[in-house]
Amino acid sequence: MEAVVAVHDELMPKMVDISRLQEQISEAIPDSLRTEEQQNTIDQLEAANTAMMDWMRDFGAAFDFEEINKGKPLNAAKADSLKKYAQSVEALKEQMLSAIEEGQSVFDALKQE
Repeated sequence: MEAVVAVHDELMPKMVDISRLQEQISEAIPDSLRTEEQQNTIDQLEAANTAMMDWMRDFGAAFDFEEINKGKPLNAAKADSLKKYAQSVEALKEQMLSAIEEGQSVFDALKQE
């Protein structure tokens, strides 16, 4: 549980980066002038944001406060579920970091035009 929460906590500040990049790219170039790559990048950022929100909602529904924050023991079913969340939070991390990297690259290219 601690490892899963640690990855979540590492990703939370990245939500600001995602929002910032979405806004910067969107403001830098109007919808009608965006390339497919630029729009795909904005879509990737939005998908990463949505994935994080969905993951947090699902995780919060699967485990109670005591299990998440106080080390309350998990039953067998919840222990199995936690393994799946451990995998999914790693996939989420990859998705978010990839979207941020792509977003930063697109925004940097826009600044140089």
